[in-house]
Amino acid sequence: MAIIEFLDKLPLLPDYVRQSYPKIGYAIYTLEAIVALLIATYLYLYSYKEFISPLKNLRGPKSDNFLFGKVPTFISEEPQRSHKKWILKYGLTFKYKMLFNFEELFLADPIGLQYILSNSYKFPKPEQTSNALLEMTGNGVLVAEGDIHKKQRKLLNPSFTPLNIKGMFDIFYDKSEQLKEKWSSLIENQDNDNNNKEDSTSLSSYGAASPTPPKPEDKIKGTKKIDIMSWLGKATLDIIGLAGFNYDFNALEDPNNELALAFNKMFSEGMKITIPVVLQAIFPIFRIIPTERSRVIQASSDKTKEIGRKLIEDKKKVILAAHTDGHLEKKEDIGNDLLSHLIKANMASDLRPDQRLTDDEVLAQITTFMLAGNETSSTALTWILYTLAQHPDSQKQLREELMTISEERPSLDTLNSLPYLDAVIREVLRLEAPAPHTMRMALEDSIIPLGKPVKGKNGKMIDSLKIKKGTEIMIPILSVNTSTEIWGSDADQYNPNRFLGSNNKSEKDGGKIPNIPGVWGNLLTFLGGTRNCIGFKFALAEIKVMLFVLLKSFEFLELPSNPKIERKSSVVMRPRVIGEEDAGLQLPLLVKPVST
Repeated sequence: MAIIEFLDKLPLLPDYVRQSYPKIGYAIYTLEAIVALLIATYLYLYSYKEFISPLKNLRGPKSDNFLFGKVPTFISEEPQRSHKKWILKYGLTFKYKMLFNFEELFLADPIGLQYILSNSYKFPKPEQTSNALLEMTGNGVLVAEGDIHKKQRKLLNPSFTPLNIKGMFDIFYDKSEQLKEKWSSLIENQDNDNNNKEDSTSLSSYGAASPTPPKPEDKIKGTKKIDIMSWLGKATLDIIGLAGFNYDFNALEDPNNELALAFNKMFSEGMKITIPVVLQAIFPIFRIIPTERSRVIQASSDKTKEIGRKLIEDKKKVILAAHTDGHLEKKEDIGNDLLSHLIKANMASDLRPDQRLTDDEVLAQITTFMLAGNETSSTALTWILYTLAQHPDSQKQLREELMTISEERPSLDTLNSLPYLDAVIREVLRLEAPAPHTMRMALEDSIIPLGKPVKGKNGKMIDSLKIKKGTEIMIPILSVNTSTEIWGSDADQYNPNRFLGSNNKSEKDGGKIPNIPGVWGNLLTFLGGTRNCIGFKFALAEIKVMLFVLLKSFEFLELPSNPKIERKSSVVMRPRVIGEEDAGLQLPLLVKPVST
């Protein structure tokens, strides 16, 4: 009231005008109230809220502006580019402002991350993060929290045992060899370079080598410019269709598969992160405003769920035809795909009703597998082949190791025994983690320990952080994997030898690989704790098979025209050619058959 009384005394309009023209007077009073509210909001967000924050002594970069904080910077630049500079200035733990001056904690400290990841149910995803995934996948294992997540995870875990993954190897090899034949055909057909007139998202360009034509210097006899990202995406989509639900998308052959098209549209739109998208994620009221993005995602999601329900119904019909009581015994074989394993576990006779998944929960696993099982693997393979093209000596060494295997389809045990293959995959997934970050939020007041203390604003060292309920925490997967504070001065350099025998070292941490609280490879790539990536063993097996087939058949080279590649991120980190933004996300390489 004091602020309003103060504003009322300001000579915005003379008293006689207010008295003679009441409507103008009411408008002025309204304006004064709005100004008072803005001032009060400013004082709360920038003064009082900062004063009461337990993180007030923690340093960090200044906000760019009042409304959006650092959000415009994060949207416009490559993933965690600024964070890398801030780590050098502030250490592994700092804070910055997001929308409306809300604080976000950046935590790259391994000990602090161990605490968060080992107490994952106390630190769930924030609502806006969950909402963004929920509209694409439903409440599956990627989104669910608490008891629902525990129930889903318990039923899904048996699907990802080494034995079940080995049973999917024929699918991995079949689709890898099909992709090999497609690329061989493209290379042989030197007349298929006039795709510059085709829209990269249209059906007419579906079988094109690349969404943009090769430049003159890229036309080299016996080679082909190929957008490896899109083709790898088709192959991994086929793989997850068959391995996941015994459903062949046939994306490598058929551009008209409605489920493949619906999913690709949904994911492409879901990749777009703008200020309005962020606002809709944070403030549900904004979701009533229809956008092109929301319409595409909704239509694609509806189609995905429609076909997913049919897959579930068909599978259940087969089961019920042989089991009228609707229950299965654990040893019964109804199929080796993930959906069959899930339905079998869900219909087990010894499972209590409260432990069973609803049809909607089973359906959500299908869309989750399609997202996580397809995009993560294809993105990882894309970055691996791109990195090998940049390091031809490493590619040659890996190919020579693969050539020592005489079997046409080696087993998982054989592939896992190849040290350089494993080292290359680890190193690329360290440098180019498909998911560059994830978010968490504190459900209660907590104290986070720090392994590497940071200097506070008052000059004293901070070795633990008190945080309030509702504090949002960024888990910067990419920054943790590549920080010089953790890995040493060569952290941003490609060096697979760091994972090999006596060379298994990093400059810091006593000459050993640092202890990162991840579920695989001393990396945070697949996270850790109870919310680690449930399908990481499936993804690694798929990646190894595809590399085995493709690297024995092709050399991958950078284009002589030297296009500049930038990294774009939302759910996963994918490549785009600078100057060819209209062509969409892509990664073109020169592909050449291996000389025999």
